[in-house]
Amino acid sequence: MSTATTARGSPGNLPAEVTSFVGRRHELTGVRRMLATSRLVTLTGAGGVGKTRLAQRIGLDMRRAFADGVWLVELAELRDPDLVAVTVAEALGVREESVSPGAPGLVTFLADQQALLILDNCEHLVGACADLAETLLRSCPGLRILVTSRQALRIAGEATLTVHPLSVPDADEDCTPADLSRYESASLLVERATAVLPGFAVTDANCATISSLCQALEGMPLAIELAVARLRVLTLDEILDRLTDRYRLLTAGARNAPARQQTLRALIDWSWDLCSEPEQLLWSRLSVFSGGLELDAAEYVGADEKLPADAILDVVASLVEKSIIVRTGDGPRARYKMLEVIREYGVARLAAAGEQAEVARRHCDWFARLAAYGDTHWVSPDQAALMLRLRHEQANLRVALEYAVTSAAPETALRFAADLQNHWFVRGFLSEGRHWLDRALAMPAPRHWTRVKALRVAGWIACVQSDASRAETLLTDARSLAMTLPPSPELAFIPLIEGNIAMFGGDHAKALPLFEQALTRFRELGSLSGEMWTLAVLGLARGLADDDPTDGYPDLLACRDLAAANGEVWWRSFAMWALSVLRWLAGDLAGAAEAAKESLAIGKLVEDEQFSVGLSLESLGWVCATERRDQRAAELLGAAERVWQAMHASLASFHGLQDHHDEAVATVRARLGDRAFDAAFRRGSELSTAEALTMALERSAPPNVPAPRTAAAEPAPTPDARLAELGLTRREREVITLIAQGLTNREIAARLVVAQRTAEGHVENILSKLGFTSRAQVAGWLAAQRAT
Repeated sequence: MSTATTARGSPGNLPAEVTSFVGRRHELTGVRRMLATSRLVTLTGAGGVGKTRLAQRIGLDMRRAFADGVWLVELAELRDPDLVAVTVAEALGVREESVSPGAPGLVTFLADQQALLILDNCEHLVGACADLAETLLRSCPGLRILVTSRQALRIAGEATLTVHPLSVPDADEDCTPADLSRYESASLLVERATAVLPGFAVTDANCATISSLCQALEGMPLAIELAVARLRVLTLDEILDRLTDRYRLLTAGARNAPARQQTLRALIDWSWDLCSEPEQLLWSRLSVFSGGLELDAAEYVGADEKLPADAILDVVASLVEKSIIVRTGDGPRARYKMLEVIREYGVARLAAAGEQAEVARRHCDWFARLAAYGDTHWVSPDQAALMLRLRHEQANLRVALEYAVTSAAPETALRFAADLQNHWFVRGFLSEGRHWLDRALAMPAPRHWTRVKALRVAGWIACVQSDASRAETLLTDARSLAMTLPPSPELAFIPLIEGNIAMFGGDHAKALPLFEQALTRFRELGSLSGEMWTLAVLGLARGLADDDPTDGYPDLLACRDLAAANGEVWWRSFAMWALSVLRWLAGDLAGAAEAAKESLAIGKLVEDEQFSVGLSLESLGWVCATERRDQRAAELLGAAERVWQAMHASLASFHGLQDHHDEAVATVRARLGDRAFDAAFRRGSELSTAEALTMALERSAPPNVPAPRTAAAEPAPTPDARLAELGLTRREREVITLIAQGLTNREIAARLVVAQRTAEGHVENILSKLGFTSRAQVAGWLAAQRAT
């Protein structure tokens, strides 16, 4: 038997207010909706992310919906699972006669009540909490239970919501004091700083520091509060400087907070102790990754005789359940991320176990293999997906390359940096590529083909970056070494790079025979990648070499067709840009615009592509200048300039093209006047790449701009036709329409009367072909296409 010491209809035991609660409107709405349809809702997330305060806020907001009260039961300090039911009963004022998992007193008390029970911090008592929740929900029809835990209870009827860190300012964005109010982390930091220093205010002087602090603390509410508490003795700038050792700095928790929340280190210790030995082992090993990871990488880097590769999936699932790592995005490949504070803790554990060197070696080996695979399979229908994956792994590539140039064999470092050649060019990471290649080339020089490849890739980058003398030196070294080695396919690339250096310098007569020599060798070798590269530059050189630009058309069209037949995207885009230049020189303005826009449309399939985007924006600017569409021409030239600056490159390295650029700028400036030209150029330079693409791909003339006199009107293709042009099948075009309507994979399968796995396959293909990572991007893109 049991007795209740609280009266029926009590409002519960929640505090009157939740302090330091900012933002979370989306989560508040979502949980209220979930509680309306599910009787058990669990808030999961990393320690310190704000689950408890969110649950308390929800409880306060929903008190009127529960006639018999909202009850908060704090379980953080409880260690004995047998005492869970007793602890809950005590919080409700119910006396249990015995320690029983069936909790007869609680069941009797809550049987006919409409109440919300909040079980806070259940991660170390998951089994007991799950048993109790199941018992109470089965016997008490008016009861709802809200749980906070780093892992779900995993019982029937449970709905879960992952609580993420607060929003933070973008690292690349210059914030003003007004801008900061849009970010939840900054709002919390300012609120708590004001509580510590009543005279605190956001100013232009401290705005950047506040933004950097929010980024460094990753939007974690607990970390923000611990950091701001230091304002009693440190300035904001000093706090930011000292965050390199955040475990020592963040130790000033509130005295009335649970012991595990007194310091950040204690909080992470708590999570570590909740993990099994395999989970601890993988946690520490995954700390070598930076910026996230995928499952196959975890299986390679994290596995050994103590933790077999076939066990990694289950351990990863457990770490996700315990909020040590989180799954991010909704692309075709699952990706996982670890908060930096958790990763740093893992790094310390990895070092303490003496495993750091071996795990770092395996990490380097994995990403060197990924780079090699991407280089070997450059010409394939998987090109866009491969380039997107390398883009996602940029942070890991940097970590792995650093290990390669400091701790690996020279051959490994040289091959690794050179195998990323397409990554450096497509993304516009020219300076970074040159940095890693220079460091690898500075290692003890092996007489090996890997060094020849690294030398010619570095020479090509130097050429594009207007450093012709350095390019010549690097290529001379490559040629000299190649002559002392057994034959290799790398030999074909030397005349190709020599020809590029000559063409960039305006010596087309010298470039043409070098390109023809390279083309013959690549065709003999069956190297499609080398053949496409050579056809693209050979066609451009032919068209620029004499008075008839059409001489270059056949090679460029051959490159386009060869690329399309093999699923290749980038050289196809480059060839269409080159064709647009030659058509413009030939006076075919409509054809030039069409080719440039085709280049941009193809390039969009590779997310964040830079190189051919800058080129095509430039050629479209020349076309508009010739058509006397001067405002648009200036904007396009400004947008192209921003892309060049981002790549640390310019047309100055390409002698002939720079002359055309200068002529277009001078002509448009003369017609518009300096003030109007500068304003339009600046508008273009302030556009993001995506915004510039949208502007450039417009098919109609802007308002108040006369239609081109030399170009015939071109009817806009239907969205379905555009999708077909981009390689989507009829069925995929049906699926993309359903995605845009918001249907899930299951609903799409039902609508089309196919298996759900078939629908999922269609969605993955669409994402890959369009170069997107989420269904929202697909829906937004299709809406934009229909609007044009």
